[in-house]
Amino acid sequence: MSNEAGEIEKLRKTIEHLSDQIIRSKEQEERILSEFSEMNNELVTLQRLLAKNNASLDAARKEAVSAGESKSSFIAVISHDFRTPLNGILGMAELLQHSSLSEEQQHSVQVIQEAARLLLKLIQDLLDFSKLEAGQMRLEMGDVELKPTFNYIIRLLEPKVIQNGNKLDVECDPRISGVLEGDSTRITQVLMNLIQNANKFTKEGSIRIQVVLVREDENSQWIRFEVKDTGIGIAEEDQEILFQPYVQTEKGRSKEYEGTGLGLSICQSLVKLMGGQIGVISQEGQGSTFWFEIPMGRKTEPVKAIAATGQDTLHDSGALLQQPYFRPILLADDNLINRQVVLMQLKKLGITEVDSVSSGEEAVAAFLSKRYGIILMDNMMPVMDGLEATRKIRAMEQDEMRHAIPIIAMTGNVMDGEKEKCLEAGMNDFIGKPFTLESLKNMIQKWQHPSEPREVLNMSIVKEIGELNSDGEQSILEMLLDMYRNETPGKIEVLRRYVVSGDHIAAAECAHDLKSGSLSLGIEYCSTLFARIEQLAKTGQVRKAEPLLGELIPAYQEACEALEKVII
Repeated sequence: MSNEAGEIEKLRKTIEHLSDQIIRSKEQEERILSEFSEMNNELVTLQRLLAKNNASLDAARKEAVSAGESKSSFIAVISHDFRTPLNGILGMAELLQHSSLSEEQQHSVQVIQEAARLLLKLIQDLLDFSKLEAGQMRLEMGDVELKPTFNYIIRLLEPKVIQNGNKLDVECDPRISGVLEGDSTRITQVLMNLIQNANKFTKEGSIRIQVVLVREDENSQWIRFEVKDTGIGIAEEDQEILFQPYVQTEKGRSKEYEGTGLGLSICQSLVKLMGGQIGVISQEGQGSTFWFEIPMGRKTEPVKAIAATGQDTLHDSGALLQQPYFRPILLADDNLINRQVVLMQLKKLGITEVDSVSSGEEAVAAFLSKRYGIILMDNMMPVMDGLEATRKIRAMEQDEMRHAIPIIAMTGNVMDGEKEKCLEAGMNDFIGKPFTLESLKNMIQKWQHPSEPREVLNMSIVKEIGELNSDGEQSILEMLLDMYRNETPGKIEVLRRYVVSGDHIAAAECAHDLKSGSLSLGIEYCSTLFARIEQLAKTGQVRKAEPLLGELIPAYQEACEALEKVII
């Protein structure tokens, strides 16, 4: 019995031990489950906070994007609204400058020009700073020739330098390649800003520009530009904050040296954008040296020779423009002052055949009623802007298989992307306001071409009809021409009555019938006249087709005579 009792006691202890382990395991499991539950709750809380933060961040991002878009839109409008009247001021001042003025009047005109240019520079500085701040500034890489660049800068700035009693000279390292790769516009902008600053703070002294090759490899050259002056210099404490936006030295804030305090900040941003660095070495009263270093690509192929275009003076530029065989120009701008200025500029350039309209709708109507050689189109116009007007004109040219008229955008919005919008709409080129006589002349010379030869007949269609001849006495072409002659004059007279009376629907139907009949015989030019009248009638502008009526009979007769020659 003792052995059995011992075994039972042993078994009891084993069971107690196992029970204790089971209890401990359950307690541990419950503790783990409790901890897991707490962790899960914390995770859910974190997920909620994360979702809330994501929503807040998304809202903030959308708000920032919206604010950025609103800012860009606001800047574009401000740019256009400022530049349009400035175009009037500078344009009229330039025209006055070329007229007979007394010495006092010439001085007054120069004061107007200087004030307007200063305002234009302030606006440009604000726009550039805004674009740089938003990361919208893009480099336009291309060939850079330093010698012509400095010739251009000196030609622009030397009069002002001489006015301050200063001397300006340039020294360029002969080891620098004649042609490099970079952004010529931005390099010129930085150099002009630094030279203008040097001239502003220097009187009866000198400004020296040195260009040095710092280092080079197979693909690039590092170029250092230095602008040294003998002016008032800059205190050491001011040098530390000089490149910050809206910051000016104590002397720079005086009325004598007016400005926004953005110029050097913009220069620094542009130099960094070009992969370089900028700095200043100066002592108060001992002059200053502003410098910047940038990498520029080396050209591996020789540059092709460029034919000289001839820098004609404005006094004889009229002879270069609108010669016989050239079509008139259409000017579309809603601003009355700007229209008057451009009309006067064109007249100065020898262009007198110009029609002007004040809206995109009027531009489309004018296009339908007359053949133009060039359209100068303002972008921002009420109701229908220049972009929409251009799209409509391009669509109608395509429908009527007409030659595309060069359309040049005129706009005060010079923000990045605006030119791309113009080109996407179908415009050919872009000229920013305010523009000079020289830039307007060059733009028109670029796009003004002699009138394209008028295609009276589409000979491919005429040939196809001729090949349908049978063995009969009269050819099919001759028979169709007889029918056309019998019907067309009467229909043209009916069309004339519909147009004069303003019957849009009847005029559109009649013009369509005449267009189709003409096209079926290969009568090209006359059919385009009917098509233009049809389009005007369809858009409720049939009365604007009246100028075309006088061209119909001569065009009809010309087509009949051309077909007779083919038949013979």
